[in-house]
Amino acid sequence: MKSAPCTYVLTLNSPSRTGVRLWKGKSIHTLRHCSQKEIGLALRVMQRDLDALQAPPSSSGASYSMNRGR
Repeated sequence: MKSAPCTYVLTLNSPSRTGVRLWKGKSIHTLRHCSQKEIGLALRVMQRDLDALQAPPSSSGASYSMNRGR
C-alpha cells in the first residue's frame, strides 16, 4: 500500500535563523515544522525514496531491453 504524497521544505542557514529546519505536509499550504525526531524519520524516508528511484529496474521477464534483438 502506498502512502499519501508528502511535501517537504528544507531550509538551511537563513539570515534570521541558523541551522537546518524542516517542514512537511500534504501540500505547501499545510506545512508544519518537524520536531527533531520527525526530521530523522523524514530524512530516512526521503533517502529510501531516492534510493528506490536510482535503483536499476528489476530483471523480470516482462521488462524491456535495448539489446533485445541481439
